[in-house]
Amino acid sequence: GQIFPPALPEELCEDMNVQGGPHNDNNKQALSAFKMLGSVTPLNHNTGPSIFCGIYTMESQHPTRIRAIRDTWAGGCDGFLAFSTTSDPRIPAISLPHDGDESYDNMWQKVRSIWKFIGEEYAEYDYFVLGGEDLMVLPGNLRKYS
Repeated sequence: GQIFPPALPEELCEDMNVQGGPHNDNNKQALSAFKMLGSVTPLNHNTGPSIFCGIYTMESQHPTRIRAIRDTWAGGCDGFLAFSTTSDPRIPAISLPHDGDESYDNMWQKVRSIWKFIGEEYAEYDYFVLGGEDLMVLPGNLRKYS
């Protein structure tokens, strides 16, 4: 099988501070200072019901918020896809056509087309989570609750 999440290219892995600047990545420095004890089970070795996680977003968020989601909690999902204004298989992200313009006030049309796509292409999953790029999910907790 393929490694999930797939590796990102170097240009999406540069140091980034909390304001999005290229220097002083204090979070990365703090994480690097801690040593892991014991063994860690890979996020994508799940047992129990399967969960598909979807995020709606815009291309401008690919190197920041979507990168963070992909590198943290998305690996705990059995399937993950970002629904964006631009397709990018590295993330993975796809752009879906929807009625109306690409605006916050028309978000319901985008979400409607996303749910239609998920229903047609990913019906084999047991549960589905869909939200914006400010969403934080703990798939393992969802799986244990079922």
